[in-house]
Parts: sequence; C-alpha cells; structure tokens
Amino acid sequence: MKMMRITNKNFIRNLLLASAVSVLAFSAAPANAQAPRLMAPNVAADGTLSFADLVEQVSPAVVSIRVEREVEGPRLPSQFEEFFNFRRGPNDNDDFFGRGDELPRARAEGSGFFIDREGHIVTNNHVVDEALGVTVLLADGQELDAEIVGVDPLTDLAVLKVEADQRHAYVEFADDVKLRVGDFVLAVGNPYGLNGTVTSGIVSAIGGQNRENQYLDFIQIDAPINRGNSGGPTFDLKGRVVGVNTAIFSPNGGSVGIGFAIPARVAKETVRQLIANGSVTRGWLGIQLQEVTTELAAALGLKSNGGVLVAEVIDGTPASNAGLMSGDVILGIADNDVKTSNELSRRVASFPPGEKIKVKILRDGKTRNLTVTLGKRDDDAVVASLDDPANDNDSVTDSLGLRVTELTETLRQQFRVPDDVDGVLVTGVRPGSAAQEAGLRSGAVILEVDGADVRDAEDLRNKIENARDDDKNAILLRMQLGANRQYGALSLEDE
Repeated sequence: MKMMRITNKNFIRNLLLASAVSVLAFSAAPANAQAPRLMAPNVAADGTLSFADLVEQVSPAVVSIRVEREVEGPRLPSQFEEFFNFRRGPNDNDDFFGRGDELPRARAEGSGFFIDREGHIVTNNHVVDEALGVTVLLADGQELDAEIVGVDPLTDLAVLKVEADQRHAYVEFADDVKLRVGDFVLAVGNPYGLNGTVTSGIVSAIGGQNRENQYLDFIQIDAPINRGNSGGPTFDLKGRVVGVNTAIFSPNGGSVGIGFAIPARVAKETVRQLIANGSVTRGWLGIQLQEVTTELAAALGLKSNGGVLVAEVIDGTPASNAGLMSGDVILGIADNDVKTSNELSRRVASFPPGEKIKVKILRDGKTRNLTVTLGKRDDDAVVASLDDPANDNDSVTDSLGLRVTELTETLRQQFRVPDDVDGVLVTGVRPGSAAQEAGLRSGAVILEVDGADVRDAEDLRNKIENARDDDKNAILLRMQLGANRQYGALSLEDE
C-alpha cells in the first residue's frame, strides 16, 4: 500500500482543522455588544503555529496588582527609600531610624485577572496578604484602587473588586475541562506593569505536591512563571482559564521551567464563595485518617491496598453521628472512589457544611453505605503531639524489638497519657525493628490487637502468640500517639 508522506506544515494544519480548536475573543465593548466571536489559532505559511490572536484577545483582562505592606526594622534615608519603593507615613521625619508614628511601607507586585463586568479580580492570597492598600494597574495604563472581597489561604486565592465598568475585558473559568499531560497552555501575567508577559508550554504533570494544609492538586506546567506573575491566569488553546498561576520550583530564585497552577475547578468554586460570603466554608467529617499500606492491607485481610483507614472517630462529630467506626476503610465519597487520605480530605472539603453525602466503607469484610451530614471544618484546630520520652525499666516482647509495660499513675504522668486511655505502654523500640516499621515509638500506648482490647503486657504477648499459631504474617495494632489514634501493621516474621 502506498504511504502518504505528511510534512510538518500539513500535519499541523490538518491537526488544527480536525480538532476544530477555537479561541474565545473577549469584547471590550459595552454589555449590550454581540456575543464573543470564535477564532482559530494562526497558522503561518510555513506551517508554524502562532498564539498571537489568542494573546491579543485575553491580555486586556490581565492586570498588575500593587500592594503596600508595613515592614519592620530600621528606616533608610529618604533618598534610598525612594529607590527601594519604601513609602513614609505622614508623621515621619528624615532621621535614619524614622521616628514617626508609622512603620515604613514596602511595595510588592503580582498579577490578577477580571472574571466579570462587576469588577471582580482573581489573584493569589499571598499577593495581597497583610496588605495596607491595593492598587490595580490595567493593561491600558489606568490605575484603580481595589478592595479585598475575601481571601482563602488554603487554596492561596483572593478576590479583589474595583469600580464596575462595562469596558473591562474579562475571562471565564473553564467548565469541567479534563487537562492531560502534554496539553498546550499559556501562562499570562502583568508583572511590574509590563503590559502583559506570556509564556507557553505544556502540562507536565497533574497532582503536584500539595502545600501544607491545602485542599487541591496543582497543575504542573513547564511554561515559565516569572516573579510578579503570581495570580495570573493559565489558558488553554480555547482561551479559557484552566488554572491560576501560584508558585514556581526555583532553587536559585529564577524560573527553571517547573510552575504550578491552581486548577480552574477549585478556583471557580472558591471564588464563588469568596464573592458571596467573603470567606470559604468546607465540609468536615471529624475523623483521623491513615493510608492503607500493603502491610495494613495484609493485617486487615484486604486483597490489595487502597482506600483510607479510619484511625479514630471524634465523639459528637458528623462521622460519629452517622455511625462511622474506628477500623472502617473508606472506599468512596459521594459515588467517587478515594485511594488516599489527601484525596478524601479534598473531596469532603469540596462540599459545604450541612450537605448530606454518601460514604462507602468496608467493615468486617462487607461493603456498606452510610449517609453523613457534614459539619463545618475548623481551620484553627490543632492536634497536639507527644515528645519522645526517655525509656524506663520494663518487659521485652519477643523478637519484635518492642519493650512494653503496664500503665501506672506515675507512668501516665511521665509519658503524658490521658486518664481515659487504657492499654500497654511502649517504653522502647529498637531501630530497624518490626515495631518501628509499624509506627510504634516510646510513649505510644497499644490499645488493640486485631480489634480486641489489650489489658496488659501478658495479654499482648498471648495475642501475638495466638496470631503466630494461626500462621498470620502480621497483626493489626491500634495505638495512641499523643492526642492521635492510628493503626499499624506489626510484622510477625522473625528478624
């Protein structure tokens, strides 16, 4: 069969025509103007692809955000303050330490973008955090004072508002776009008032490393995100906002081609709540979670790891009221499978408090469905941790590398064990032992073995021996670590 040779030029042109890629053009005309027209990316005579039309249409919606903050420390002479963009308070004098009543101010900059004709602008929380004043510089050079409508540190998003003007160009978040690794994206920003900077690249990964306590998976892109681009939009080839630029991985302070964007799905819902309420409320179950590792799966009798183990159910919480129990394995939330504790937390947090959701669990080898009415998550809740105390004279548990003893009032005080916790106190764990691999440490209290309460050290030994007689390779421990309860799989194989 005769093969057709496809040139680079023909391939790109045919690819564009076959996929019918369109770009949404944003009108700067009054509200009664006609609907935005659709355009296709430029293809030059030599077959190269150009994003010029797309950039021309979306850039007017991107703005530069200037923020003033107070700064600590000695003040500079006035000639240097002007150079470093420091602002002086009305009562300042020209002394080096500035003996006025106000602290000196420093200016920081970021990017943002209009999302409607009412003047709402999306940016990052870290751009406007602790701002004393916010000014927005439009693409045409106009400066506007902006108010902060609301911020959400957990997603690093913020919404500003300027006076409504029907001439403001704006862009919209994509609806349910399933980005794939390899998709083209454009990162647009307006740092330092440079009238828009654009970088292009592809989606290089989805589900980048979460920041602490954040409820999202980042989109990783290789389009460079430079300083000052934080808060700007990431576009797909249809001109829709698929992400909000938020961070770069930078060992040297410059862009190395690893950038992160907040997914549009998360940003859209967060922004909606910020505009409506000025803050974001999230659903809450009231449980402590653990990953189901291969070892835990074996101890639980599961055929494979996956799902999330309920380590503890807090009394009086939505989970407790719905009948969730410690030792349950959560397999799904609202008809969506969950495999990790992060995934479960994000799914629960995506629902508002008061929402009734279905929770699919595995208990005693059987699948069940429970209905939970979510509560409100308290972002200020802090779980205490236990310092690693010194060892005491105690008993030795076989070859597992574990030293335990019965709880006494003296030991409760020494190891800070709450009065309502009963079990066997761990006072020593050998490095590299099965006990250490199970997560045990000095100060932990073993509460249960394979679902049965542990009364004393002799009871623990008997349960271990019985498990070995039954040819079990591991036992499931439930333990107390400080204020937390969790499970661990203790291997019974000889070291």
